[in-house]
Amino acid sequence: MMMRLGKFFKYIFVLIIVTASVYLLAQMASYMGKSIPLIGGARIGVVRISGVIVSSAETIRQLRALDGDPSIKAIILRINSPGGAVVPSQDIYEEVGKIRAKGKPVISSIGTLGASGAYYIASGTDYIMASPGSLTGSIGVIMELAEFKDLLDKIGIKSEVLKAGAMKDAGSPFRPMTPAEQEYMQTLLANIHAQFIHDVSKGRKIPVETLKPLADGRVFTGKMALGLHLVDGLGDYRDAVSKAQQMAHLSGTPELKEFPKKTFLDSLFSSKMSSYLTGVTGGSGGFWAIMPGRGF
Repeated sequence: MMMRLGKFFKYIFVLIIVTASVYLLAQMASYMGKSIPLIGGARIGVVRISGVIVSSAETIRQLRALDGDPSIKAIILRINSPGGAVVPSQDIYEEVGKIRAKGKPVISSIGTLGASGAYYIASGTDYIMASPGSLTGSIGVIMELAEFKDLLDKIGIKSEVLKAGAMKDAGSPFRPMTPAEQEYMQTLLANIHAQFIHDVSKGRKIPVETLKPLADGRVFTGKMALGLHLVDGLGDYRDAVSKAQQMAHLSGTPELKEFPKKTFLDSLFSSKMSSYLTGVTGGSGGFWAIMPGRGF
């Protein structure tokens, strides 16, 4: 009898060890963005884009992990962002395009706000779902530069600049801009704006000439955007999940795969902090350019 009980407890112990090992492997795989074929079936991946967009590295890492996971049949971008810097927004847009080209659906779900650079990203997805009261659009570019000359004159501080190249210190806060510099900066922004319009036109399949009147920086509610073909449907996050399930031809209730949220310390020691110091924010958090000499 004692031997039978011993074997029984031995089997129980082995079962606990195996179960714990499988759980730990699953947790590690989840964190690393990998899948374990023996655990679970088809899943939908979720990537959250929140706050001001100053870096693309983490979002692209998550997108690539989900793209390489055979159990992930569709990806949802849950967006709640006012936009941000030009290049990170473009980088994420391009990464989404690469995933779509392989046949994996990517759906945008806009929460309270999905404007400017955030809308740039959304426009590259297969389907955009927004709530009726979501704020979206804001297809425009902004660069805000401060000028401290009068203040520095009052406290007796002068700046001396040595340069090779007439436009090298264009936008300097130590002096007013010349008409030639203003024209140069405006040309720069116009070029970025044209890229923005071109990519939204391509992603949304809206002719450029049709899109241009809407691309003056204004925002639209989700309901307004639907009438202008800037979004595809009205609904909340659950509706976006249902749409992703439909587009991926999944039955039943698929599991949602989401990456762990970063802690404050993770953010503090990430490259995002240095990006904040090099960017020139655009007041309302719009699609903003980086000051030449500070990031170009």
